[in-house]
Amino acid sequence: MLVLAAKCSGKPERRNDILRLVAAVTAPSKSEAGCIAYDVHERISGENEFLFFEEWADQDALDFHFQTQHFREFIKDFTECLQGPPSIRVYEVAQSRDLQL
Repeated sequence: MLVLAAKCSGKPERRNDILRLVAAVTAPSKSEAGCIAYDVHERISGENEFLFFEEWADQDALDFHFQTQHFREFIKDFTECLQGPPSIRVYEVAQSRDLQL
């Protein structure tokens, strides 16, 4: 399994555009065969910072996602809304488990 974590800062005047774009890409991304989870979070401090937290079955699933029409349309418009390049990390996970608190 792969976990992708992407942090990005949006231009304050483009927040509504960011929210619209995220809403448009989330549902089709979640419906992809290799998608385990696809969530986007906004920093609660109101600094217009976002975190994409995605889980993919494998590299092929993530590569397929990057080639979909909905992702390509999203990324073209989304990058114009950002203050700079996003920080993206991919983690290869050999094993995971639920944690009970």
